[in-house]
Amino acid sequence: MSQNEIKTKKVWTVLELIDWGTQYLRDKAFESPRLVIELLLSKVLNLSRIELYLNFEKPLTSVELSTIKSYIKRLLSGEPLQYILGEVQFLNFKLNLLKKVFIPRPETEILVATVLEVFKELRDNQMKILDIGCGSGAISIALADFFRNSKIIAIDIDSNAIEQTLENANSYNLKNIECLKIDILKTIPEGNFDIIVSNPPYIPLAEYENLPPHIKKEPKHSLTDGADGLTFYRRFAEIFPTLLSPNGSFFLEVGWNQAESVASIFREKGFDVLIKKDFEKIKRIVYSIRF
Repeated sequence: MSQNEIKTKKVWTVLELIDWGTQYLRDKAFESPRLVIELLLSKVLNLSRIELYLNFEKPLTSVELSTIKSYIKRLLSGEPLQYILGEVQFLNFKLNLLKKVFIPRPETEILVATVLEVFKELRDNQMKILDIGCGSGAISIALADFFRNSKIIAIDIDSNAIEQTLENANSYNLKNIECLKIDILKTIPEGNFDIIVSNPPYIPLAEYENLPPHIKKEPKHSLTDGADGLTFYRRFAEIFPTLLSPNGSFFLEVGWNQAESVASIFREKGFDVLIKKDFEKIKRIVYSIRF
């Protein structure tokens, strides 16, 4: 079974292409091959996945076939599915990924959920919240939507991330997000913050070199610190006493084996910290509550 079959077969229906694509991607060792081909077809045909099921007998045009073939080629080249689709689902938000920025993961949903759970009784308060390394804007948008009376400052070193965050914020008509291009390793944002949230680049350089090709398609600076993976946490421990308000709290995502090391870094600076596990029982969130 190969892509040449798309050329030789004159007419393809939606169902036939789903069946073919599922097997083709399965043979190429893709995870969830049927879901992947359905998502690609949904984009090509501008239909929801449910609508695909209602249009199984719909024949595809030559242009649609050519487009799906080009998408599969991009997938096989290692390009992330989310970049091909131009979007990613994060909690209840569908975020555009028209810029090549970091793709938010389910682990970061846990980071946001932890913040929302801790501060649910204070959601109507006027707070100042800092998102360090905003990427697509996933964290900032989720927080801005929940804390409607609060101001979210989203910072990133990458202009693409700033533009993508603003675009996604505008798509949800969120006016309480301000984006600033700042290198947190060199510059400290002005003011004090009641909450600081960050999913910084935490993959050690040695591990980065062995990552799958499709992950390396994401910006390198958003994945690794180019060192041992702890550079940003050390920086945070130095500047958070200045950045946090007297009762300020912080929430950080960490790598699969970093929680204890990160906790120690902050404890040495006098912070009381807690650790939360993700769905895989991996210690994933290091945080400190001081309100």
